[in-house]
Amino acid sequence: MRTVATPEITVVIPVRNGEATLREQLLALASQTDAPAFEIVVSDNGSTDGTAEICTSLGNQIPGLRVVDSGDRPGVAHARNEGVRAAAAPYVVFCDADDRVTPGWLRSLGDALRRYDAVGGMVVVDVADASAELGDMAPNAEGLGSVFGHLPYAVGANLGVRRDVYLALGGMDESFPHGHEEVDFAWRLQNAGYTLGWAPDARVLYRQRTTRRGAFRQARNYGESSIQLWTRHSQSLPVGAVSLRISVRNLGRELLGLPRLASQRSGLGTARALGWTAGVLAGHLRYRKFGSSPAPRLMESPQ
Repeated sequence: MRTVATPEITVVIPVRNGEATLREQLLALASQTDAPAFEIVVSDNGSTDGTAEICTSLGNQIPGLRVVDSGDRPGVAHARNEGVRAAAAPYVVFCDADDRVTPGWLRSLGDALRRYDAVGGMVVVDVADASAELGDMAPNAEGLGSVFGHLPYAVGANLGVRRDVYLALGGMDESFPHGHEEVDFAWRLQNAGYTLGWAPDARVLYRQRTTRRGAFRQARNYGESSIQLWTRHSQSLPVGAVSLRISVRNLGRELLGLPRLASQRSGLGTARALGWTAGVLAGHLRYRKFGSSPAPRLMESPQ
């Protein structure tokens, strides 16, 4: 594969079995306009499909494209951490294999990283579904997202950070298996005194799940991990306990809407709502009632 002599930015793409979409994302990166010198590190988290072959086939077309093996431990946080370990540039930006960056994405994040320690960009739903929503990934008035009314955060699918800062913080917490690891990271970053900025022109077209089963599972994972996030940071959050009673009631209300799953117009939205409420209840049972949030699992060696 062709190399970039002195990259200013390393693009890290965590991926597991991404052959259906990875090529499109890599070609979108290759088509960046006015971008600083960059390399691409695909962090392969145990793929068993044609992900590696896609990278090999594009290696001669895209300078600085290489693959690192992060398959020793499953999870997007671990894949990102291993990608940063392998990065050669002082700035690191993350995008996902199943999304698509817009032409000025890298330039915008690079400009913002000269002013802030970490930055987030705009995430736009890229699916023909009237019920699709970004939930807590939707930007607030200041641009960045918010969970539980606490500190802002940048979506992991559109996040940039100084590599030395990322390593100083121990990277992303690998004990988060299903989401919200970037929220935890952003909160730890700001609590440590680093700055988090907003790059509105750095836009990523975000793919929602397009099947009811996929939408349910994705939302369930996010719902469960939201409770893990709450238990990890409950002492500093400006809200009271997340109510188990209300979570049970919400799930019962969503179950009454099960007939809407069959609707072409509202089926995906119903699946997401049901998945979220089921996940929140599962999070209560896993992290609050019969167990506790697992201890942080950060990068063992930041060098």
